[in-house]
Formats: sequence, structure tokens, C-alpha cells
Amino acid sequence: MYKLFQDKVPFVQSNEKEFKDKELRHLDRLIKKQIKKKFSSQLNLYIVDSGSCSACELEFQTLFKPLYNISKNGVNVVYEIEKADILIITGLISENMYKEVFDLYQQLKKPKSVILLGDCPLFKAPFQDTFAVKRPLEFEFSSAYNISGCPPEPKKILNELLHYLKEYI
Repeated sequence: MYKLFQDKVPFVQSNEKEFKDKELRHLDRLIKKQIKKKFSSQLNLYIVDSGSCSACELEFQTLFKPLYNISKNGVNVVYEIEKADILIITGLISENMYKEVFDLYQQLKKPKSVILLGDCPLFKAPFQDTFAVKRPLEFEFSSAYNISGCPPEPKKILNELLHYLKEYI
């Protein structure tokens, strides 16, 4: 099919550096430096959706796409809580997920680090007054760090992650 249109569609080769602005490149370097300093090579994140609309997860997934590509800096999502360095929780904690979230927290290796992603975990969301949710997660995880926004933009997540790595770990 390409051969039919190859003279009508110019071939453009993209360069990652053209798309990334200076701030993103600077954030990349700083995050990579903090990860090497605090975790030697890799930062393993475990993300759990405790009852969200999935918008925060989509913004978080964007960090692993070519524009941000934080996996090249040593940030990985793991699927076994025992391997995780940080537990990331999104959404209001529903009645059904309450026990699961705390079981995951108990299995998290020490020092236990929790990031609450988005406004929902702090009940600053439109779904807070429903029968299916528990109280805000800030009561449960008093030492948790919150990245606010509904949903937070990828660049904000990167900035806040860098701040968390510098100040709290």
C-alpha cells in the first residue's frame, strides 16, 4: 500500500530531541540522577486503581510513550508488589478495594513509600459522596505524597516525582 502513495506522502524521520523541550530534557537528567543516587539503577513502581475513572492511569501511561519515555531513565512498572519501591494509588478507595489496597501496602518492602495520584484519593473529586467509597486515603496513609490534578498532566507527574525523590526518599 505504501508504494501506491510513496511519492504523494513525504517520508519524514522524527528526531526525539526536536519534540522534547528543554524542561523535559532537564527533568530527564535530574530524575535519572536521583534514581541512580537513591536506588542504584532502577525505580520500580506498582500502580493500583482503587476505584478511579482511569484518567490518571492514562496520563501515567503517557510517561512511558516516546515523548517522555521515562523507562530509559530507569523507571519501571512492576507487577509484583514485593519488587516495588513505591506504591502508586489512583482513585477513591471503594469498599471492594479497601482490603486489597491495605494487603498490598503490607506487602510493600520497607521503607514503605506511597504516592496518591490525582484528586480522588483526597476526596477532591466529583464521586466523593457515594455509598461505595471509604474515607479519604490521607487518613489511611498519613505519610503518603499526593500528586494533585484531575488528572495531573504527565509533565506535572514528572516534576512531582522528582520532588518526591529529592525530599522524601
